[in-house]
Amino acid sequence: MYNRVLLEAYRPLRSSLSQLGERLCQKLEQLIRERGLKVHDVSWRLKSEASLARKLARPDKIYRELSDIMDLIGLRVVTYFEDTIEAVAHLVEENFTVDFEHSVDKRWAKDPQSFGYRSLHYVCQLHAQDQLQCDEGAQLPFEIQIRSILQHAWAEIEHDLGYKFPEAIPQPVRRRFSRLAGLLELADEEFVALRRLMEEYEREVAGVPSQSSGVQNFDVISLRSLVENPRVRQLDRSLAAVLHTSYSDSLFYPDYMIRLFRAAGFKDTQALLAHLESFAPDASGFMERYFRFTQEAWGFHGQDLEAFQSGYSLFLLAHAVALKQASLGPQRIERMQLFFQEMDYPDQAPEALRVARLLVKHCADWKGTA
Repeated sequence: MYNRVLLEAYRPLRSSLSQLGERLCQKLEQLIRERGLKVHDVSWRLKSEASLARKLARPDKIYRELSDIMDLIGLRVVTYFEDTIEAVAHLVEENFTVDFEHSVDKRWAKDPQSFGYRSLHYVCQLHAQDQLQCDEGAQLPFEIQIRSILQHAWAEIEHDLGYKFPEAIPQPVRRRFSRLAGLLELADEEFVALRRLMEEYEREVAGVPSQSSGVQNFDVISLRSLVENPRVRQLDRSLAAVLHTSYSDSLFYPDYMIRLFRAAGFKDTQALLAHLESFAPDASGFMERYFRFTQEAWGFHGQDLEAFQSGYSLFLLAHAVALKQASLGPQRIERMQLFFQEMDYPDQAPEALRVARLLVKHCADWKGTA
Protein backbone atom coordinates (compact mmCIF):
# COMPACT_ATOMS: atom_id res chain seq x y z
CA MET A 1 0.00 0.00 0.00
CA TYR A 2 2.71 2.42 0.98
CA ASN A 3 4.54 1.73 -2.29
CA ARG A 4 1.67 2.94 -4.42
CA VAL A 5 0.82 5.92 -2.22
CA LEU A 6 4.39 7.18 -2.00
CA LEU A 7 5.05 6.68 -5.71
CA GLU A 8 1.92 8.66 -6.55
CA ALA A 9 2.98 11.39 -4.12
CA TYR A 10 6.44 11.50 -5.71
CA ARG A 11 5.40 11.98 -9.34
CA PRO A 12 4.07 15.55 -9.10
CA LEU A 13 7.12 16.61 -7.08
CA ARG A 14 9.72 15.47 -9.61
CA SER A 15 9.79 18.72 -11.56
CA SER A 16 10.31 20.96 -8.53
CA LEU A 17 12.80 18.50 -7.02
CA SER A 18 14.74 18.50 -10.27
CA GLN A 19 15.02 22.29 -10.14
CA LEU A 20 16.02 22.09 -6.49
CA GLY A 21 18.71 19.51 -7.26
CA GLU A 22 20.20 21.78 -9.92
CA ARG A 23 20.25 24.73 -7.52
CA LEU A 24 21.81 22.65 -4.74
CA CYS A 25 24.53 21.47 -7.07
CA GLN A 26 25.28 25.02 -8.19
CA LYS A 27 25.37 26.19 -4.58
CA LEU A 28 27.76 23.40 -3.61
CA GLU A 29 30.03 24.18 -6.56
CA GLN A 30 30.08 27.86 -5.60
CA LEU A 31 30.90 27.09 -1.95
CA ILE A 32 33.77 24.84 -2.99
CA ARG A 33 35.08 27.45 -5.43
CA GLU A 34 34.87 30.26 -2.86
CA ARG A 35 36.77 28.15 -0.32
CA GLY A 36 39.52 27.60 -2.91
CA LEU A 37 39.20 23.83 -2.92
CA LYS A 38 40.10 21.76 -5.97
CA VAL A 39 37.82 18.80 -6.63
CA HIS A 40 37.39 16.43 -9.54
CA ASP A 41 33.62 16.67 -9.93
CA VAL A 42 30.38 17.89 -8.37
CA SER A 43 27.24 16.22 -9.68
CA TRP A 44 23.67 15.41 -8.75
CA ARG A 45 20.85 13.07 -9.71
CA LEU A 46 17.14 12.72 -9.02
CA LYS A 47 15.97 9.25 -8.08
CA SER A 48 13.95 7.69 -10.89
CA GLU A 49 10.51 6.23 -10.27
CA ALA A 50 11.82 2.75 -11.06
CA SER A 51 14.64 3.12 -8.55
CA LEU A 52 12.23 4.44 -5.93
CA ALA A 53 9.86 1.54 -6.56
CA ARG A 54 12.71 -0.95 -5.96
CA LYS A 55 13.65 0.84 -2.76
CA LEU A 56 10.07 0.83 -1.49
CA ALA A 57 9.74 -2.88 -2.25
CA ARG A 58 12.65 -3.92 -0.02
CA PRO A 59 11.40 -6.27 2.74
CA ASP A 60 13.78 -4.89 5.38
CA LYS A 61 12.56 -1.29 5.20
CA ILE A 62 9.23 0.43 5.79
CA TYR A 63 8.72 3.94 4.49
CA ARG A 64 5.59 5.76 5.66
CA GLU A 65 6.36 9.24 4.31
CA LEU A 66 8.44 10.63 1.45
CA SER A 67 10.54 12.37 4.09
CA ASP A 68 11.61 8.89 5.30
CA ILE A 69 13.53 8.50 2.01
CA MET A 70 16.78 10.39 2.42
CA ASP A 71 18.15 10.29 -1.12
CA LEU A 72 15.42 11.41 -3.52
CA ILE A 73 17.98 14.04 -4.47
CA GLY A 74 21.56 12.81 -4.37
CA LEU A 75 24.59 15.06 -4.71
CA ARG A 76 28.15 13.81 -5.02
CA VAL A 77 31.51 15.53 -4.59
CA VAL A 78 34.53 13.62 -5.88
CA THR A 79 37.84 14.97 -4.56
CA TYR A 80 41.33 14.37 -5.90
CA PHE A 81 42.78 13.69 -2.46
CA GLU A 82 41.33 11.94 0.55
CA ASP A 83 42.13 14.75 2.99
CA THR A 84 40.07 17.22 0.93
CA ILE A 85 36.99 15.23 2.00
CA GLU A 86 37.21 16.81 5.46
CA ALA A 87 37.35 20.33 4.02
CA VAL A 88 34.27 19.68 1.89
CA ALA A 89 32.54 18.13 4.92
CA HIS A 90 33.05 21.35 6.90
CA LEU A 91 31.43 23.30 4.07
CA VAL A 92 28.40 21.01 4.12
CA GLU A 93 28.01 21.27 7.89
CA GLU A 94 28.32 25.06 7.78
CA ASN A 95 25.80 25.64 4.99
CA PHE A 96 23.13 22.96 5.39
CA THR A 97 21.15 21.44 8.23
CA VAL A 98 22.74 18.01 8.73
CA ASP A 99 20.80 15.05 10.12
CA PHE A 100 23.71 13.40 11.94
CA GLU A 101 21.53 10.55 13.18
CA HIS A 102 20.97 9.30 9.63
CA SER A 103 24.30 10.41 8.15
CA VAL A 104 27.03 7.79 7.98
CA ASP A 105 30.78 7.82 7.51
CA LYS A 106 31.50 4.71 5.46
CA ARG A 107 35.20 5.50 5.39
CA TRP A 108 35.65 3.79 8.72
CA ALA A 109 34.48 0.19 8.67
CA LYS A 110 33.59 -1.40 12.00
CA ASP A 111 34.86 -4.77 10.82
CA PRO A 112 38.47 -4.64 9.56
CA GLN A 113 37.71 -7.64 7.37
CA SER A 114 34.77 -5.91 5.72
CA PHE A 115 34.95 -4.39 2.28
CA GLY A 116 32.97 -2.01 0.13
CA TYR A 117 33.37 1.51 -1.10
CA ARG A 118 34.41 4.12 1.44
CA SER A 119 32.50 7.36 1.39
CA LEU A 120 31.10 10.06 3.65
CA HIS A 121 27.30 10.30 3.37
CA TYR A 122 25.48 13.33 4.77
CA VAL A 123 21.70 13.52 5.02
CA CYS A 124 20.84 17.21 4.82
CA GLN A 125 18.05 19.72 4.57
CA LEU A 126 18.04 23.35 3.58
CA HIS A 127 18.06 25.82 6.45
CA ALA A 128 14.51 26.88 7.36
CA GLN A 129 14.89 30.35 5.82
CA ASP A 130 16.13 28.83 2.56
CA GLN A 131 13.17 26.43 2.39
CA LEU A 132 10.77 29.37 2.26
CA GLN A 133 12.45 30.63 -0.92
CA CYS A 134 12.04 27.31 -2.77
CA ASP A 135 9.22 25.41 -4.40
CA GLU A 136 7.29 22.48 -2.98
CA GLY A 137 9.52 19.65 -1.82
CA ALA A 138 12.24 21.87 -0.38
CA GLN A 139 11.55 20.51 3.08
CA LEU A 140 12.48 16.97 2.02
CA PRO A 141 15.94 15.64 2.93
CA PHE A 142 18.66 15.09 0.36
CA GLU A 143 21.94 13.21 0.43
CA ILE A 144 25.46 14.51 -0.18
CA GLN A 145 28.18 11.92 -0.80
CA ILE A 146 31.82 12.98 -0.52
CA ARG A 147 34.61 10.65 -1.60
CA SER A 148 38.01 10.62 -3.24
CA ILE A 149 38.48 9.78 -6.89
CA LEU A 150 39.92 6.37 -5.96
CA GLN A 151 36.98 5.64 -3.67
CA HIS A 152 34.69 6.71 -6.52
CA ALA A 153 36.44 4.35 -8.95
CA TRP A 154 36.01 1.52 -6.43
CA ALA A 155 32.30 2.27 -6.03
CA GLU A 156 31.68 2.40 -9.77
CA ILE A 157 33.49 -0.89 -10.44
CA GLU A 158 31.84 -2.57 -7.48
CA HIS A 159 28.43 -1.42 -8.70
CA ASP A 160 29.15 -2.56 -12.26
CA LEU A 161 30.11 -6.02 -10.99
CA GLY A 162 26.83 -6.22 -9.09
CA TYR A 163 28.47 -6.73 -5.69
CA LYS A 164 26.58 -4.17 -3.68
CA PHE A 165 25.54 -6.55 -0.91
CA PRO A 166 28.54 -8.33 0.68
CA GLU A 167 26.43 -11.07 2.28
CA ALA A 168 25.50 -12.40 -1.16
CA ILE A 169 29.09 -12.72 -2.41
CA PRO A 170 31.07 -15.97 -2.28
CA GLN A 171 33.83 -15.99 0.35
CA PRO A 172 36.78 -16.28 -2.10
CA VAL A 173 35.51 -13.24 -3.99
CA ARG A 174 35.06 -11.30 -0.75
CA ARG A 175 38.68 -12.03 0.22
CA ARG A 176 39.96 -10.64 -3.07
CA PHE A 177 37.76 -7.58 -2.71
CA SER A 178 39.23 -7.01 0.75
CA ARG A 179 42.76 -7.15 -0.65
CA LEU A 180 41.89 -4.66 -3.38
CA ALA A 181 40.20 -2.34 -0.88
CA GLY A 182 43.40 -2.32 1.17
CA LEU A 183 45.47 -1.43 -1.89
CA LEU A 184 43.18 1.48 -2.79
CA GLU A 185 43.23 2.73 0.79
CA LEU A 186 47.04 2.67 0.73
CA ALA A 187 47.08 4.43 -2.65
CA ASP A 188 44.83 7.20 -1.30
CA GLU A 189 47.21 7.74 1.62
CA GLU A 190 50.26 7.72 -0.65
CA PHE A 191 48.78 10.30 -3.02
CA VAL A 192 48.19 12.63 -0.06
CA ALA A 193 51.77 12.04 1.11
CA LEU A 194 53.12 12.74 -2.39
CA ARG A 195 51.17 15.98 -2.65
CA ARG A 196 52.51 17.12 0.73
CA LEU A 197 56.05 16.22 -0.33
CA MET A 198 55.61 18.29 -3.51
CA GLU A 199 54.28 21.24 -1.50
CA GLU A 200 57.24 21.03 0.89
CA TYR A 201 59.66 20.93 -2.04
CA GLU A 202 57.95 23.93 -3.65
CA ARG A 203 58.43 25.90 -0.42
CA GLU A 204 62.08 24.90 -0.28
CA VAL A 205 62.67 25.95 -3.90
CA ALA A 206 60.85 29.24 -3.40
CA GLY A 207 62.95 29.89 -0.29
CA VAL A 208 66.34 29.57 -2.03
CA PRO A 209 67.89 33.07 -1.86
CA SER A 210 69.05 34.66 -5.10
CA GLN A 211 72.65 34.99 -3.89
CA SER A 212 72.97 31.25 -3.14
CA SER A 213 74.30 28.57 -5.45
CA GLY A 214 70.76 27.95 -6.69
CA VAL A 215 68.61 24.86 -7.07
CA GLN A 216 70.65 22.05 -8.57
CA ASN A 217 67.86 19.85 -9.85
CA PHE A 218 65.95 21.11 -12.86
CA ASP A 219 62.34 19.96 -12.67
CA VAL A 220 58.93 21.48 -13.25
CA ILE A 221 58.87 23.06 -9.78
CA SER A 222 62.30 24.68 -9.98
CA LEU A 223 61.52 25.72 -13.57
CA ARG A 224 58.28 27.39 -12.53
CA SER A 225 60.13 29.20 -9.75
CA LEU A 226 62.83 30.22 -12.23
CA VAL A 227 60.47 31.76 -14.79
CA GLU A 228 58.84 33.77 -11.99
CA ASN A 229 62.21 35.41 -11.31
CA PRO A 230 61.83 39.16 -12.07
CA ARG A 231 64.78 39.12 -14.49
CA VAL A 232 63.33 36.26 -16.51
CA ARG A 233 59.85 37.71 -16.53
CA GLN A 234 61.12 41.12 -17.58
CA LEU A 235 63.12 39.63 -20.47
CA ASP A 236 60.14 37.50 -21.56
CA ARG A 237 57.90 40.55 -21.70
CA SER A 238 60.44 42.73 -23.50
CA LEU A 239 61.04 40.09 -26.18
CA ALA A 240 57.28 39.64 -26.60
CA ALA A 241 57.05 43.40 -27.20
CA VAL A 242 59.81 43.20 -29.85
CA LEU A 243 57.77 40.56 -31.68
CA HIS A 244 54.56 42.60 -31.19
CA THR A 245 52.89 39.54 -29.67
CA SER A 246 51.15 38.95 -26.37
CA TYR A 247 52.83 37.49 -23.31
CA SER A 248 51.39 34.35 -21.70
CA ASP A 249 51.91 33.04 -18.15
CA SER A 250 51.64 29.54 -19.59
CA LEU A 251 54.95 27.74 -19.09
CA PHE A 252 56.76 26.86 -22.32
CA TYR A 253 57.00 23.03 -22.64
CA PRO A 254 58.63 22.25 -19.27
CA ASP A 255 59.82 18.72 -20.13
CA TYR A 256 61.61 20.01 -23.25
CA MET A 257 63.08 22.97 -21.36
CA ILE A 258 64.53 20.73 -18.66
CA ARG A 259 66.26 18.56 -21.26
CA LEU A 260 67.44 21.70 -23.05
CA PHE A 261 69.06 23.10 -19.90
CA ARG A 262 70.96 19.87 -19.40
CA ALA A 263 72.08 19.77 -23.03
CA ALA A 264 73.31 23.37 -22.73
CA GLY A 265 75.37 22.40 -19.68
CA PHE A 266 73.62 24.46 -16.99
CA LYS A 267 74.61 23.12 -13.56
CA ASP A 268 71.99 24.91 -11.48
CA THR A 269 69.55 27.81 -11.58
CA GLN A 270 72.13 30.31 -10.37
CA ALA A 271 74.50 29.44 -13.21
CA LEU A 272 71.63 29.85 -15.66
CA LEU A 273 70.73 33.27 -14.24
CA ALA A 274 74.39 34.34 -14.51
CA HIS A 275 74.32 33.49 -18.23
CA LEU A 276 71.04 35.37 -18.52
CA GLU A 277 72.66 38.51 -17.09
CA SER A 278 75.16 38.69 -19.95
CA PHE A 279 72.68 37.49 -22.57
CA ALA A 280 69.89 39.97 -21.82
CA PRO A 281 71.42 43.14 -23.38
CA ASP A 282 71.49 41.60 -26.86
CA ALA A 283 68.78 38.96 -26.46
CA SER A 284 66.65 40.63 -29.13
CA GLY A 285 69.60 40.49 -31.55
CA PHE A 286 69.98 36.77 -31.01
CA MET A 287 66.24 36.26 -31.27
CA GLU A 288 66.18 38.04 -34.63
CA ARG A 289 68.89 35.71 -35.97
CA TYR A 290 67.29 32.65 -34.38
CA PHE A 291 63.98 33.27 -36.14
CA ARG A 292 65.72 33.88 -39.46
CA PHE A 293 67.20 30.41 -38.89
CA THR A 294 63.80 28.84 -38.06
CA GLN A 295 62.26 30.50 -41.12
CA GLU A 296 64.76 28.79 -43.41
CA ALA A 297 64.91 25.53 -41.47
CA TRP A 298 61.20 24.92 -40.89
CA GLY A 299 59.26 27.84 -42.41
CA PHE A 300 58.45 29.18 -38.94
CA HIS A 301 59.00 32.73 -37.66
CA GLY A 302 58.57 34.31 -34.25
CA GLN A 303 55.60 36.29 -35.50
CA ASP A 304 53.84 32.95 -35.98
CA LEU A 305 53.79 32.45 -32.20
CA GLU A 306 50.27 32.67 -30.80
CA ALA A 307 51.83 34.11 -27.63
CA PHE A 308 55.26 34.49 -26.09
CA GLN A 309 55.06 31.84 -23.38
CA SER A 310 56.65 32.20 -19.98
CA GLY A 311 60.28 31.06 -20.05
CA TYR A 312 60.76 31.34 -23.81
CA SER A 313 63.68 33.72 -23.23
CA LEU A 314 65.43 30.83 -21.43
CA PHE A 315 64.79 28.65 -24.49
CA LEU A 316 66.64 31.23 -26.59
CA LEU A 317 69.37 31.55 -23.96
CA ALA A 318 70.04 27.79 -23.97
CA HIS A 319 70.53 27.83 -27.75
CA ALA A 320 72.83 30.84 -27.49
CA VAL A 321 74.93 29.13 -24.81
CA ALA A 322 75.11 25.89 -26.79
CA LEU A 323 76.25 27.88 -29.84
CA LYS A 324 78.88 29.74 -27.83
CA GLN A 325 80.25 26.52 -26.31
CA ALA A 326 80.45 24.91 -29.77
CA SER A 327 82.49 27.87 -31.06
CA LEU A 328 85.21 27.46 -28.40
CA GLY A 329 87.01 24.82 -30.44
CA PRO A 330 87.16 23.32 -33.92
CA GLN A 331 84.30 21.40 -35.49
CA ARG A 332 81.67 23.95 -34.47
CA ILE A 333 79.05 22.55 -36.84
CA GLU A 334 79.69 18.98 -35.68
CA ARG A 335 79.22 20.05 -32.05
CA MET A 336 75.94 21.75 -32.87
CA GLN A 337 74.92 18.65 -34.79
CA LEU A 338 75.38 16.62 -31.59
CA PHE A 339 73.32 19.20 -29.69
CA PHE A 340 70.41 18.91 -32.13
CA GLN A 341 70.69 15.12 -32.18
CA GLU A 342 70.36 15.06 -28.40
CA MET A 343 67.43 17.48 -28.38
CA ASP A 344 65.42 16.90 -31.54
CA TYR A 345 66.82 14.30 -33.96
CA PRO A 346 68.20 11.30 -32.03
CA ASP A 347 67.86 8.99 -35.04
CA GLN A 348 68.30 11.51 -37.86
CA ALA A 349 71.94 12.59 -38.02
CA PRO A 350 71.66 14.12 -41.53
CA GLU A 351 68.72 16.31 -40.44
CA ALA A 352 70.57 17.36 -37.27
CA LEU A 353 73.55 18.31 -39.44
CA ARG A 354 71.36 20.36 -41.81
CA VAL A 355 69.80 22.29 -38.94
CA ALA A 356 73.17 22.84 -37.24
CA ARG A 357 74.63 24.35 -40.39
CA LEU A 358 71.70 26.74 -40.73
CA LEU A 359 71.90 27.94 -37.13
CA VAL A 360 75.65 28.53 -37.41
CA LYS A 361 75.12 30.40 -40.69
CA HIS A 362 72.46 32.74 -39.39
CA CYS A 363 74.29 33.46 -36.12
CA ALA A 364 77.78 33.82 -37.60
CA ASP A 365 77.75 37.61 -37.13
CA TRP A 366 76.22 37.56 -33.66
CA LYS A 367 78.66 39.17 -31.22
CA GLY A 368 76.57 38.90 -28.10
CA THR A 369 77.58 36.93 -25.00
CA ALA A 370 75.71 34.33 -23.06
